[in-house]
Amino acid sequence: MESDRTSSLGAASSADALETLAALSAIDAAIDWLIIDHYSIDAEWETVVGEAARRVMVVDDLADRSHQCHLLLDQNLIDGMAPRYDGLVPPGSVRLLGPRFALLQREYAALHADAVPRTGRIRRVLIAFGGADEHDLTGRALRALLSVAQDDLMVDVALSAGSFQRRSLTEISERRAGVTVHHALPTLAPLMVDADLAIGAGGATSWERLCLGLPSLVVTLADNQRLIAAALDAAGVVNWLGEESSVNEARIAEAARVLLKGGLTSDWSRRCLALVDGLGTERVVGAMTLDATTPLMARIATPADEALLLDWANDRVTRENSFSPEAITAESHRAWFRGRVGNRDACRLYLIEAADGVPVGQVRFEQGPGHWVIDYAVAPVFRGRGIGRRVLEASLGKLRAELPSAVVVGVVKPENRASNRIFESLGFVPAPSEQGIVWSSAK
Repeated sequence: MESDRTSSLGAASSADALETLAALSAIDAAIDWLIIDHYSIDAEWETVVGEAARRVMVVDDLADRSHQCHLLLDQNLIDGMAPRYDGLVPPGSVRLLGPRFALLQREYAALHADAVPRTGRIRRVLIAFGGADEHDLTGRALRALLSVAQDDLMVDVALSAGSFQRRSLTEISERRAGVTVHHALPTLAPLMVDADLAIGAGGATSWERLCLGLPSLVVTLADNQRLIAAALDAAGVVNWLGEESSVNEARIAEAARVLLKGGLTSDWSRRCLALVDGLGTERVVGAMTLDATTPLMARIATPADEALLLDWANDRVTRENSFSPEAITAESHRAWFRGRVGNRDACRLYLIEAADGVPVGQVRFEQGPGHWVIDYAVAPVFRGRGIGRRVLEASLGKLRAELPSAVVVGVVKPENRASNRIFESLGFVPAPSEQGIVWSSAK
């Protein structure tokens, strides 16, 4: 591995680490976070250089080497994501895994809120492969699309600053009405909003397309895109045509012809919108900065929160602390969730959020004989930040504003010392029972 790292880093990993540490140590300021995004860096390098910072964050998507970090981000969707970094990061390391943490430009979250699912006839197509596109997939896709498209189809072609195809593609646009070539755009968001279909690569732009509900035909350009494209294809949010070396104009043309002829159903676009909401950057920043002083607010849960709450509920630690440790199926959770969201007389289910709208926990109050039984959970990525008490405070304030005389009861396993301490600090009164420790609020 040392020789591989040397070729990429420009020096032996150990030497590069010492040089980097020296450079960071010369900075006349405390470094709160050192963020590392490099395929040739591993735990050995991070251990040395990490001495210069209070915390280390690693961005990875290969899961092929160990890391010494406090936080790891892998924003991709890959089958078997949850255990992917088992044994590769320290036990206390926070793992931010999946497209909910996709790092997108700020405007994507705002555009996501107003995105309309595509349906019916395809009127506008965006072709964007990014980077240098040394294989001329952009030209390949444009020629294939025009070979099967009607004359009134609008096509936007986005090229990077270093693109060598600008002249040849501009010549095509001058001969074919409706084709517009864009060069070195600061963002693709406006073009994605206007498009009904995209043709592009399987890299980071995938999350931008998904966030805006844009169906896409995808061609992978690198080895690390294959597993991601396969998972996205299996989830029904992209049509993966294959790897660059095996996808010719005929393959692209056939896939485009089918869609142009049959049109789109809204299901495809809705699946895209459900997978990425554009708040990934805020969630990552929240994971880096959230603490016991962060203001929190409670709101009533909505049907849109179903998938998030299932994900939290099936977290390993959550299941271990539950009185029913078995994993929860999507079908049983859906029936349970919808019954509670739609019945506020018997249940008050709240999402607890930071001021930027990032969800940090959930609290549920189930009506019992003369009291409300409380159940709560802090989002897995925010455990250990001292916010459990704040999560309960926010929800109790919301409940008491709606039901001033409500008596609240919480049942906690004796070994769950953190929750027992929180209830005690909030003035709840304990009483042992066969189920655990029953904590009751005063009327």
